Amino acid sequence: MNRIKLCSPMLNQLKRSFVISPCLNIIFWTGLLALMAVPPSFAGENAPVDAPRFSVPSLDGHELTLKEYGGKYLLVNFWATWCGPCKMEMPSLESLYQKFQNRNFGVIAVSNDIFGAQVVKPYIEAQNLTFPVGLDPKLKVSNEFGVISLPTTFLIDPQGKIIGVLNGAEDWSDPKTLLYFDQLLTAPVKTAETPKPSPCQDHSNLPC
Repeated sequence: MNRIKLCSPMLNQLKRSFVISPCLNIIFWTGLLALMAVPPSFAGENAPVDAPRFSVPSLDGHELTLKEYGGKYLLVNFWATWCGPCKMEMPSLESLYQKFQNRNFGVIAVSNDIFGAQVVKPYIEAQNLTFPVGLDPKLKVSNEFGVISLPTTFLIDPQGKIIGVLNGAEDWSDPKTLLYFDQLLTAPVKTAETPKPSPCQDHSNLPC
């Protein structure tokens, strides 16, 4: 059994177990080594880390970027059509997206299918999934995030920090999960404080 690895005290409210699905092994991104190399447990003491400033082509032809979702909470889910656990969680991920998409929240599902849109588009249409889907056949974005198994999901805060990592499939429509996201999205969004000017900067008569 494994648990979500958390980087924010707020995320400690979500304490549920899940099973890792070893669908994929790829290059580990060293920037997340300290975050993900801890024993299977909640890791609330770890500080959030900057999410990679990724750009990935979508099924409809435009680029999905982290910048596009600035100021929102963003769930980035790495998956593939050949990964059974990935497909199992897709309907509940759609439910989560439908419930919160108008509340400062977004979802991007990044496909690792090597045949790209050729296999991803029919699956998305057949399942009536409406959240944005990115195509990463060469695993460029997956490597940037340090994905080592599918599915893997990252929760990114409005400041672009990774505040949660989940390895394995999840029931995103579980009432406890929905309550967690409802509370998360209700809480005021913290913004960076503007530093106060020094006496020299504000042109006061005080000595510099």
